[in-house]
Amino acid sequence: MDLNIQIIFEDDTLLVVNKPPRLPVHATLDKRRANLMDHLEFVQKRKLVLFHRLDVDTTGLVVLGKDPSINKIMNDVFKDREVKKNYLAVVDGRWRETDKKIESYIKKVNGGKYISGGKGTGGDFAHTEFEIIESIGEKTLLRCELFTGRTHQIRLHAHGTGHPILGDATYGKLDRMGVPIALHAYELKFKHPKTSALLNLRASLPDYWKDYWLKGFSKEVFTKF
Repeated sequence: MDLNIQIIFEDDTLLVVNKPPRLPVHATLDKRRANLMDHLEFVQKRKLVLFHRLDVDTTGLVVLGKDPSINKIMNDVFKDREVKKNYLAVVDGRWRETDKKIESYIKKVNGGKYISGGKGTGGDFAHTEFEIIESIGEKTLLRCELFTGRTHQIRLHAHGTGHPILGDATYGKLDRMGVPIALHAYELKFKHPKTSALLNLRASLPDYWKDYWLKGFSKEVFTKF
């Protein structure tokens, strides 16, 4: 099984990879379907620990542990928001400058979906901040910083502004070309659990982004990401 997973960082304790689309991080009900954890454990010939998750079609950085002695430290890093998480997303329409900070409460509902509501509606607090990188025509490229890590958080917050992420079949509409959702875990910053050195890790965009989602954007966008 050769999934050609790009390694972004690796040492004796950590493994950080750039997850491709269409690949779940864990085993699914379909036992024949490949998943990130099984593949990496097969290649590494050891058990690994996953410290956070991405949706099946979301691409980008995933952090795993090799050394059990770092598990509590890294779990605390993600739980206590000691990691800076930036995503890139292309949304439908021209994003408003006023929608820089979105806060809500997210809870799971039937059918595997989640909903986002105000205080008192139940669910877990969620906080995302958005920065416009460029708007062109009826789409906008955003940098999305996560201050919490709720399931479908960026997707729900974008949808709540009236600008769903392109290719989001759950909260927007499936792209007619079937291209995976325009959401990429681009950057992670956190302290190494052993050395305390600051790691600033970035994952390159999948090729189809430049051929499809970023089509029409400026050359500066292409060279930057």
